[in-house]
Amino acid sequence: MRGIAWGPRAEVDPHAYPQWSIFLLSAAALAYEVLLTRLFSIVQWHHFAYMVISLALLGYGASGSLLTLARAWVVPRFRGVYIAGAALFGVSAVACFLLAQQIPFNTLEMLWDRRQWLWLAGTYLLLFVPFFFAASCVCLAFQRFGDRIPRIYSFDLLGAGAGSLAVIFGLYVLAPISLLQVLGLVGLLAAAVAGFELRLRAAWRLALGWALLAVALLHLPETWLQLRPSEYKELTQTLRIPGTRVLLERSSPLGLISVVESRQTPLRHAPGLSLNSDAEPPAQLGVFTDGDGLTPITRFQGDRADLAYLDQMSSALAYHVREPDRVLILGAGGGGEVLQAIYHDAPEIQAVELNPQV
Repeated sequence: MRGIAWGPRAEVDPHAYPQWSIFLLSAAALAYEVLLTRLFSIVQWHHFAYMVISLALLGYGASGSLLTLARAWVVPRFRGVYIAGAALFGVSAVACFLLAQQIPFNTLEMLWDRRQWLWLAGTYLLLFVPFFFAASCVCLAFQRFGDRIPRIYSFDLLGAGAGSLAVIFGLYVLAPISLLQVLGLVGLLAAAVAGFELRLRAAWRLALGWALLAVALLHLPETWLQLRPSEYKELTQTLRIPGTRVLLERSSPLGLISVVESRQTPLRHAPGLSLNSDAEPPAQLGVFTDGDGLTPITRFQGDRADLAYLDQMSSALAYHVREPDRVLILGAGGGGEVLQAIYHDAPEIQAVELNPQV
């Protein structure tokens, strides 16, 4: 590209070094790490969310090792490598997760299907790439501007803290996959900001190119952006029932809440109900957190007779052993245990639920 010196002769002004681009990159990288824990909880199970930490460490370690070996080549080409790394973080943050969803990894088959270990390794190799590019930019800045490490590192830490907080609030506002797109845009913004901070002559033209790429990231086909939860999750299985549909979804750092209705085949969820029960639960909605952990919302219009089935569940035993003056329900969920306490005329009921959206 004319006007941009990418080769070893491209001298960097010693007073022009990346600060705010480092801030943006660190914020996006830490936010991406937190977001991946949410995405893994949704598409797999929460157990695999913790492997994101090892993914980040793998990316940071690999970038440091490679840049140490290639220092003589990359440092003279600092501007080109740095800006490319920032832009590649933005693109790979979105692309690598979408590609990872295409891998047929199934956690439940790992004990007897050896191919699942290869699929898991493939997932690792894809998802460590964004961390590699983000860490390479920070490491390269340290190598090139050794006398300014304290200031660069301060922007790195401030960005990491800001990104960790921002993603928490972002999960209340945006769906996880939409937030993933936003983090990709932040990577491209960091590349554009770096062009101005490093005083490139063609910074405006370069920024325009990143802006066009950002528009492309925002207009990816909807089918590409759909989350693909495991086929063995409760929500996936429930949606296979004819006439079942998702009424609404709400996102938060505590989980992706999905409310499901089934008109053709009514939902009936009453764990512990006696096989000899002669009472039928009223109409129910199903509430799922990250596609699992079904809890029902039972229709109750004030007639206690509609709740007779709750007296034929194993959890009703406590009310027959003694008549409690107060009832504390931890994890109220859809309110089934609250209705059970109402049915048994508990004088005082206190219910606690971790997720306010539930």
